[in-house]
Parts: sequence; structure tokens; C-alpha cells
Amino acid sequence: MPRPRSRIRYSSLLSPAPATRPTPRPTSRAVPSVDPWMAGEMFVSPHVEERRRGFALLVGSEIARRSLLTQHLLTSRVDELDVALRAQIIQAVADYFEVRGREYRYPPEIRAAVAGHLRKYDRPQVLALLETHPLPEDGIVNLSSESLSCLLERIPNASLHLTRLAGDKTVVLDLRCAAVELIGRVGFTDAVSTLEGLEARIEGRRAGQLTMLFAPPDYPDEATLLPTIKEALSQLKDND
Repeated sequence: MPRPRSRIRYSSLLSPAPATRPTPRPTSRAVPSVDPWMAGEMFVSPHVEERRRGFALLVGSEIARRSLLTQHLLTSRVDELDVALRAQIIQAVADYFEVRGREYRYPPEIRAAVAGHLRKYDRPQVLALLETHPLPEDGIVNLSSESLSCLLERIPNASLHLTRLAGDKTVVLDLRCAAVELIGRVGFTDAVSTLEGLEARIEGRRAGQLTMLFAPPDYPDEATLLPTIKEALSQLKDND
């Protein structure tokens, strides 16, 4: 009786299986490194758009942020003419002291280097910081009072400059009000007596004007400082 034929083809078993194509791996793009010197030249350009691009390069790279050159450039440009860009610069400087969780974002040596620049600030720099405080929230910049406080508390004579600005009649009233508010927010308790004197002077002038209705007020809008002064004094005395 003849054997039944097998349906298995041995030739197919002996021939090698066709090679499968390897799964293509995604090619990683090399991230271009930022040259702090080139970005720095852009950052000090006379053209504001160029300065904005330079700023974006300096703060967009963590390596560039840690550069001593970047720290020097940022802290030296808090008087930037474009107020919106100035607020971004101030925020970037404040970020060096940011706390994430329970630890600082940057190590002690970087924070010490930035604080060293802040200790050289005088009245012009404090005024430049103050000018960003009443900046309206326009969706472009959202500078918090906490960021300003973070820097002001590291400036040795910030309390003195703020109290002098608060009492300076030649300074715009909004800036005087911002100075008083930041004094209370930061907690400069050494400014209590000065604020109390300013409060007494404004209230005394108001009382004098009320008794002499015919006398024109010297500074009619200065009385709007009183609520802010009282609030700041309340904060300072609670912290004392």
C-alpha cells in the first residue's frame, strides 16, 4: 500500500526565514548650546526686540542661567527702559532664590553670587524695582509682590530708600503707595516710626484744612496714602 504524501514542504523549512526590518528608532535632535556671550551682546543691544531675544536665550537655558555672566547681566539690567521686559528681568533674578519643595532651586554659591550683586543696589535700582510694582496685569508679565519682596529683603538699605520714597512729595503718588505697601509686605520694622510720622503729618494737614475751609490744599491726593500706611503699620506691628 503506498504511503500517503506529506503536505509539509521540507524545502520551506530548510530555507531561511525572510529577515524582518528593524523598527526605526527616532533620531534625537541635538539641542544647540547657548553662547552666553552672544546672548549677552543681544541683551544689551539698543534695540528692544534684540534685547528681548537675548533675554530669552539667557534664561531659556539652565546652563546659561548658571553662568556668572548671566547673573551679572540680569542684575545689572533691572533699570531696563522697557518696563515689561524689566519686570521679566526682575522675575528671572528672583528665580535664583526660588524654593522648590523644601530646597532652593539653585545651590548656595549661585545664590551668594546673585545676592552679592543685590547688595550693591542704591536708590536708582530700588526705584526701578518699585516702578514695576503697579504694572497692570496685561497677560504678558505677571510679576508678583513676593518676587519684589524677595529681592528687596536682600538689599541692605532698601528700607531706608523705600521710606524716603514714600515721603518724597516729588515722587508719583502711585510709587509712594507702592513703597509703603512693600515696606509692610517685606516686614521692615525699622520703618515704623517713619511711617507713623508720615501718617501724623498727612492727618494733621487734613485737620488743618478742615478747620480753614478757605485754604487750598497743598497736596490734595496725598490723603489717599493713609489707608496703605495704616495697613502697613498694622502688618509691621503684628510682626514685631
